[in-house]
Amino acid sequence: MSPQSSYSTSTGYGTEVAPLRWFGLLAGDACNGDLECSSLETLGDAALARRFHSEGVDTPRTQELPTPRPTSAFCERVALQNPSKLLQISAISPAATGVSGSVDERQYWQAPEPLNLRDHEFDIFKHFVTGVSQWIDLFDPLRHFSTLVPHLALRNEGLMKAVLALGARHLSIKPLNSGEAGIDRTAAVQYYYETLQYLQSAMRYTSYKNSLELLATVLVVSTYEMIDGAGKGWERHLKGVFWIQRSRDINGESGGLEQAIWWAWLRQDVWAAFREHRRCFTIFKPVKPYQVMDIWDMASKVVYILAQSVNYSSSEEKQLGERDLTNRIARANTLLNMLSEWRSRVSVHFEPLPVEGPSNRAFKPLWIHPPAFGTAIQMYCMARILLLINQPAAGGYLEYIGRDKIITESTNTNVS
Repeated sequence: MSPQSSYSTSTGYGTEVAPLRWFGLLAGDACNGDLECSSLETLGDAALARRFHSEGVDTPRTQELPTPRPTSAFCERVALQNPSKLLQISAISPAATGVSGSVDERQYWQAPEPLNLRDHEFDIFKHFVTGVSQWIDLFDPLRHFSTLVPHLALRNEGLMKAVLALGARHLSIKPLNSGEAGIDRTAAVQYYYETLQYLQSAMRYTSYKNSLELLATVLVVSTYEMIDGAGKGWERHLKGVFWIQRSRDINGESGGLEQAIWWAWLRQDVWAAFREHRRCFTIFKPVKPYQVMDIWDMASKVVYILAQSVNYSSSEEKQLGERDLTNRIARANTLLNMLSEWRSRVSVHFEPLPVEGPSNRAFKPLWIHPPAFGTAIQMYCMARILLLINQPAAGGYLEYIGRDKIITESTNTNVS
């Protein structure tokens, strides 16, 4: 059995159920965490269904979507243990209540006019657009999260709340410039909570569960949790994002915003998997040959190879390798050859530019521009280190000496 085989079986979550499973994890962890849930209404299955039925076609538009709020017990009981039940409840829409099928249900979650920001929200929104989004857009030449996503957010309250939560959370931890007012974490938590409230209402609409707005919201929420230090909760939610993307057949070669979201999610999952000594969730294998890749495709390709290297260094693969050292050595060699091919294929854009620096520095300064390509080189070095320190040495001591030279070289690659 290959190391990836346990991840290759289908989850069985379709495009309807996967978003609900993800939301169930999100809401359940929120109610068990530091959000104020004592004031949440206790809604049983029947009561929630009656509430949705009674609203019918008269459900207000995005800005006034009703927010039936789940308790922790409700989230756990319905969303996690019985997602099909939550699916039945959430699927109740104007069309399901006997209204003509000609009604476009997007009118219930897409605002007809741009949303109005409050005075203090302009700076938070601008900080996301011009600052935080750059992380997400790292290897995306079209910069979807700084160009397209802000416009989607202006027509969707849930995405806007998520954007404000992420922007506010980063502002709450970044060093302040002279004369700059600080933002407390409480503001970010409030926006995060309001995002969950919106999601629970909008999840009943099939068009929303299959929208770009939901995908963007999912990734922004995940980024918020990453910098907020959500820990195990964030780990579970990353897997929920995997369910959503797989149910919609979204991968690193899907094109457009979907592709940008997939790569941004993979970078997050690589970090989380490395930290927890587990495999990455992805099972996708890129098929685009180097001959047709542009420089941004090449930068993304090394993320995939790094993910495979993180898999190789995981506790699970180490245990499997103890029973078959020959295959473990061969697998590392395969990945090292992939890294060598990548390094030989990338263009001159990934080479360092001249930089002046003190000769007594511990590390020789390297300047690669744009910085994204410098990050790609550091990922390449990290992957080499992971493979070489985890591959069994058939050649004994002399092989270790040779590896040590490569590891030292990779460790000293300090890109500015």
